[in-house]
Amino acid sequence: MNIYTINWFLLLILSAIWGGAFTLNKYALEIYSPEVIVAGRLIVGALLLVLIILIRNKKIDIKLSDWRYYGFMSMVGIVIPFLLISYGQIKIDSSLAGILMATMPISTILLSHIFLDDESLTGSKLFGFLIAFLGIIILIMPEIFFLPEITNDIFSELMVISGAILYSCSAVYGKKYKITNPLNASTGTIFYSAVAMLLYLFSIETEINDVISYPHIISIASLGIFCTAIATIIYFQILQTSGASFISIMNYLIPIWSIIFGVVFLQEGIYWNYFLGLIIIIYGIKLSQKGIKKPQT
Repeated sequence: MNIYTINWFLLLILSAIWGGAFTLNKYALEIYSPEVIVAGRLIVGALLLVLIILIRNKKIDIKLSDWRYYGFMSMVGIVIPFLLISYGQIKIDSSLAGILMATMPISTILLSHIFLDDESLTGSKLFGFLIAFLGIIILIMPEIFFLPEITNDIFSELMVISGAILYSCSAVYGKKYKITNPLNASTGTIFYSAVAMLLYLFSIETEINDVISYPHIISIASLGIFCTAIATIIYFQILQTSGASFISIMNYLIPIWSIIFGVVFLQEGIYWNYFLGLIIIIYGIKLSQKGIKKPQT
């Protein structure tokens, strides 16, 4: 099986995990603040990754000299987007938050064209992404103009979109300056993120709910185990063996999973434009991948 096929399989798994993250995040927000949720998931994720790397490699190969890489990837790719998305989800449904993540590939393709030598902006790729962007407009526009009761706060939507754009920045940076294998990169990035988030948490005055709700704590732990540790390993594996534009396709698939999980577990509403928009997005993905060379093992 070639790397291209393997990465498509991993991409589907990753999109499902991160699609479910919006549901878990929304549920945890019923009790805990965004800072507590982000700190909790990063601590759990960092501990699990350190354990995995010790079992596998017997040592942790995270060089302090690579602090610029880890600093950028942790702050721009983890901490700030996590906080922005969590704050945004306070007032919007998890399914809408997942849908808004589909804005990431638009910025990714432009940044990749500017900063990556092997990610040029071809005609088919641009046309495919423009078609997909039309799908995004169809997904969002009815909520803005025809169903205003669904859009609780446009600022919340902009926070989620900003998080998506920061993800694209880290994807391009990680592709251009990859420094180590996916497991070490994952561990270093999450470890730096956990430390940064703890420092931030203790430097601000935030209300920490003293109510212990085990279901909500389990949701935070699940965010750390699956949506942070395991997902980050998969993310770096795809990022370092394929292009940033390829991994950005994940954010076209995340809305599908976020809608499914939101409807099933949180009884969120589902609307006709979701289906139409996603069909157009998937068609755009197909067009954007036309002519891309498939790497072999």
